[in-house]
Amino acid sequence: MSESTHPRRKNRKLDQWIAFWTVPFFFNLFGIVFVPLSWMMPPRSPSSSTPQIVDFMQSHNLLIACAILTLSFGLAPVSNAVYLTQVKRMSVSPAFRYSMMVGSMTGAIVGMLFPMFCFGLGAFRSGYAPSTLEMLYDFGYLAYIGSLGCFCVMWMAFGLAILLDQNNILPKWLGYYTIWQYVTELMAAPVWIAKSGPFAWNGLMTFWFAMVLYVSWQIIVYICIYRAIKRQPDEQLENAWLDSELVSHDPRLRAPA
Repeated sequence: MSESTHPRRKNRKLDQWIAFWTVPFFFNLFGIVFVPLSWMMPPRSPSSSTPQIVDFMQSHNLLIACAILTLSFGLAPVSNAVYLTQVKRMSVSPAFRYSMMVGSMTGAIVGMLFPMFCFGLGAFRSGYAPSTLEMLYDFGYLAYIGSLGCFCVMWMAFGLAILLDQNNILPKWLGYYTIWQYVTELMAAPVWIAKSGPFAWNGLMTFWFAMVLYVSWQIIVYICIYRAIKRQPDEQLENAWLDSELVSHDPRLRAPA
């Protein structure tokens, strides 16, 4: 088969690398929107005064932040697809992959869309009653911080898949690290009860401790996924399988006898 009749891409992992490098772009954009642009994060206090809440909820920067999130929200599934591609190579049941997929969708809806609509709605129109803005304020932060448990099933499936995998796609220690990390996310549950102290939504344990663990874990997972992609043989790429299928079914692509 000649290159002229069936040209091959030099980098067979190019599509996978494109998806991979969107991940840091998305998380950096996500951080810019939530921190220096809107100052939604670090979380403001649940016991903020009514004037403080009204002033924050009527900020024009919240509308700009929501507009950027609306444009970038679609990159979140791409980052999850990068992980799911490697989980698919593991010698485990597809149930783990489906659990990760559904968990990521649930968490993104509650933890990203809900806060975006709450904070954006508060800033969209002036004249809302302070009590209405207080409700949107509570709703937005409780959805963002209180939804961490939505990701528990997702990361539990990821950690167990790594530990049960016999193909050694990702290191076993990452599986233990993942399970330990997602257990700490259960500390988000008290935000529905505590309005002050370490277990409030801006508390030392509920937010700061969990956030430090999550960010460091996410960086380590990202590095491990990078190494897994680098080690992945071309024969395991689905686009390689597609090429062989095309060759077998299309006589024009077969090499001359």
